[in-house]
Amino acid sequence: MGCHGYNRINASAVTLIIDRYLFKETILTWLSVLLVLLLIFCSKHFVRYMSDAVAGELPIAMIFQLLSLFTLSYLVLIIPFAFYLAVIIALGRLYKDSEITAAEACGIGIPRIARSILQLSLMLAILVGLLSLWVAPWAELKQYEIRQQASSEAEFSFISPGKFHEIRGGKGVFYIESKSADQSRMLNIFVQIQEENKTDVFSAKSGYLKKINSEGDYFIVLENGFRFEYLPDGSFRQHEYQESGVRINQSVREFGTDKIVAQPTWSLFSMNSSESFAELQWRISMPVACLLLGLLAVLLSKTNPREGRFGKLFLALLVYIAYVYSLMLFKSWVAQEKVPDFAGMWWVHLIASIYIIVLARKQFGAQWFKSSLTFAKS
Repeated sequence: MGCHGYNRINASAVTLIIDRYLFKETILTWLSVLLVLLLIFCSKHFVRYMSDAVAGELPIAMIFQLLSLFTLSYLVLIIPFAFYLAVIIALGRLYKDSEITAAEACGIGIPRIARSILQLSLMLAILVGLLSLWVAPWAELKQYEIRQQASSEAEFSFISPGKFHEIRGGKGVFYIESKSADQSRMLNIFVQIQEENKTDVFSAKSGYLKKINSEGDYFIVLENGFRFEYLPDGSFRQHEYQESGVRINQSVREFGTDKIVAQPTWSLFSMNSSESFAELQWRISMPVACLLLGLLAVLLSKTNPREGRFGKLFLALLVYIAYVYSLMLFKSWVAQEKVPDFAGMWWVHLIASIYIIVLARKQFGAQWFKSSLTFAKS
């Protein structure tokens, strides 16, 4: 039975079938592309984390924690890119197999297909918005905390007798002559701490490291020793002790709170700086980009059967790179106050929207806009 002359009920049924078919093709392709991209990105960072672990800078137990948090933060970029590629690949196959031509013969043209893809884009944009505004900043902060904790633990896990070790970010020196047979205690210890207006020097016959909380604060507990306080006027005071504690690293609670990418979204509104404004615009731009990329992919996927399903993929990649790197460039310019805050990255979205309109008019003429408005009102 042909497509011409079917009634309104049959038209609605055909439209519903085609919508489901498009959703299925696009989502399955998107999941496949997303999995491949995640494997590529995660493999690269897994190798880097393993290198850090081999170098003693990162405990092996923390590798998968960091990898999971990295994945959460980078999904903001990967999800729109995977969807963009999925739409181009899926529709490219439909063009190659002349299925788009068959759909158009049934009255289902590109405007209706674009509307279906836009519905998927909107759902993904909501997901990307949640990730960008709430999940990704939290994941970035946790990565900083874990990195700082790993740095603290690595700094003291490989203390070698007979060597001087910097502590407190270079503000102090730590030395041990030897370790006990079970490696649990250090013998003949020397510690020097440079304060703002004095220098503290500790010596002890023995001692051990003690982690006082889960955030990475370490103390060295010194036993049976002396403390010398050297004052600015050249004098000093001497104290003898049986046990004394000296913190030998900076607290992780002070780490990461000044990193703009780790700030909660609500706090960016009150920071009132160009850097915070640039970060806020970037987070809002991600779901907007997801919507625009979905429409752009529909238009860039148009091919003839002889071009193949990947005929426009190279051009599509160039367009994506130009779009995303322009967003990154404008983000940097806003943060550096080279671009006014009120303009920000919206120029990039505006140019992308104009390009979509020009491309649509070039491919489908004025009728495309008329059909789009008709479907939007229906």
